[in-house]
Amino acid sequence: MKLKKSSYSILLFLAFFANMVAAQVPPPPGEEAGDSLKENVIFNKVEIEAQFPGGDKAWLNFLVKNLDGDIAVKNGAPAGNYMVVIQFVVNKEGEVTDIKALTNYGYGMEQEVIRLLKKSPKWSPAIQDGRKVKAYRKQPVTFQVVEERKSKRKNRS
Repeated sequence: MKLKKSSYSILLFLAFFANMVAAQVPPPPGEEAGDSLKENVIFNKVEIEAQFPGGDKAWLNFLVKNLDGDIAVKNGAPAGNYMVVIQFVVNKEGEVTDIKALTNYGYGMEQEVIRLLKKSPKWSPAIQDGRKVKAYRKQPVTFQVVEERKSKRKNRS
């Protein structure tokens, strides 16, 4: 069956990772634990995660409002589900930095999520030991390209 661009519809599903993958980075030998909170340390797991202003619901609204959910269709993606995962850092000032795709499906999907993250306002930084810290976040976004099925009508006279 040959699919035409017009026979696609797209649904956009967003998911959130609340858990980070690894433990806190230990301080280098010879440094005190408090010194490990220097600017260059990026935490994988923290006591309080970095948060979009207004929380998860506001983040979801921002994504839905600003993400081009048709990007996969526009770039000729075949029908299917594509969960792209983007990793980024929220620094002590709440800026989103070090954005990179952890998947590579193409069709412009990873670039679209990266574009949106670059457009994002400042976040509330992560907290570890009562201090603001740099921390990793991961954002999965699932693009679903669905073939539209035409219903066959029978003419009855």
